[in-house]
Amino acid sequence: MKKFIFLLTLLIIVYSLFNITPNTNALTATPTPEATSSTTDTIDQQINDLKTRIASRVAQLKLVEKRGIIAKVTDLSDTQITVSDLEQNNKFIDVDELTRFSSPDTNESFGISDIAKNTYIGVLGLYNKESRRILARFVNVIYLPQIIHGAVNSIDTKNFIVAVTTDDGKKVNLDIETTTKTFSYFKSEGMIRTGFSKINENDRIIALVKPNPEKNRTSALKITLLPEIPKDPNTIDATKQKEIQSSPNNK
Repeated sequence: MKKFIFLLTLLIIVYSLFNITPNTNALTATPTPEATSSTTDTIDQQINDLKTRIASRVAQLKLVEKRGIIAKVTDLSDTQITVSDLEQNNKFIDVDELTRFSSPDTNESFGISDIAKNTYIGVLGLYNKESRRILARFVNVIYLPQIIHGAVNSIDTKNFIVAVTTDDGKKVNLDIETTTKTFSYFKSEGMIRTGFSKINENDRIIALVKPNPEKNRTSALKITLLPEIPKDPNTIDATKQKEIQSSPNNK
């Protein structure tokens, strides 16, 4: 009987050793009120910082918008271009390492140092409403069409070039291309479509032109001849003036 009790007791001890259930309540630390308060304050501070950053970013976005302009360069440095827009208002263009420059007459590397004063440029960038400055992302040299008034001095029928002296005394060689539109205006008939063969020396001419740096010429987009308007002797070179003055009709 004693042996049985001894064996039973031993079995109970062994069973207890291999089936111990840990006391989780004893292992889990109970947070103190001071620790809980510190954690809450840290989270609140992080939330407030995040709100501040978001509000600041939203305010910046409201001040900045994408904008593009076409203007004439009046001054420039390594980090800034001063321009005059089509309404003669001065504007300031900031450039940085992300700004990209290009020009239609070159495929080589082109930068701010290659831009000359009085050149027209197109700018696309970020406009700041507060500083009223544009941070340029793209700057492209452009050649705007211009209108010239003058008289025809000579005609190169082989190369389709018309030499014109403008009203302010400048000499311009107009490159007549296949896309050039030519018209003649008569009081009785109005505007009629003509061609290169109808252009005569000393004709009064109004031309819409565009510089063509690639060919070192001025391309004529549209020409209007005014054969009935008296020729202005101020737009005809000295040689032509002498010929006109010595002609029988002027004696």
